[in-house]
Amino acid sequence: MPVRSNKNRQVVDAARLHRATERRDRSQTLIEGPYLLEEALSAGMIPLSLFALEDDKPTRALAKSRHIDLILVDVGGLARVAGTKSPRGPIALIDIPSPPRLGSGDVLVAWGVGDPGNVGTMIRIAAGFGWAFGFTQGAADPWAPKVLRAGAGAHFRSGVVRIDSLAQLESLGYQTLATVVEGGLAPSVIAPGRRAVLIGDESSGLPASVAAGASACITIPMPGGIESLNAAVASAIVVYELSKPHPPRD
Repeated sequence: MPVRSNKNRQVVDAARLHRATERRDRSQTLIEGPYLLEEALSAGMIPLSLFALEDDKPTRALAKSRHIDLILVDVGGLARVAGTKSPRGPIALIDIPSPPRLGSGDVLVAWGVGDPGNVGTMIRIAAGFGWAFGFTQGAADPWAPKVLRAGAGAHFRSGVVRIDSLAQLESLGYQTLATVVEGGLAPSVIAPGRRAVLIGDESSGLPASVAAGASACITIPMPGGIESLNAAVASAIVVYELSKPHPPRD
């Protein structure tokens, strides 16, 4: 029989994961919908439990075949776990993967980017080009359910790691590239190498101390006269330009 009370212990415990402090303390989060679940399973993750409606036969079969704890709930219970009015089940409770070690390959860094949609899209961009993704204090929690939805499964294809300082990146051999509205180099002239692209919040950009301390500043040429771009859009342009193969030097 499905759980028909929103005060059920398992439902309440899962719903608490919408709080950043709870996710951090428990190192767990929630993923919603069959696509994200499929991406997590393809990456070798096994959910700790699955919340699904009673008539969700595919999820019932999946839970049985994978020996995953299945918790059947009514629509109200699923909505409470999801934190949305129109949830799309199933919802999986998972352990947050351990962050990778940086040191090889390029990394896209959300430096204080607070919008969950932007952060999720940036993770998707990083994964699409084979980059790692970094985030700093003040950025939206990359493992928040909203960010996971925006990332569309990219979290399980790109390493997600906390960045504490420019010095941390530079000690690992990264060339730190600060994106600024004007006065920087065009991305196309940056030489290949181990690069960390720093993207600031849309409203305020990168802190002046970060831009001043970076290895170089880069600016997207925009002859149309627009002052700035959405943080995720800017990320996509810069990462695309830096990922282009460079012609051999004479």
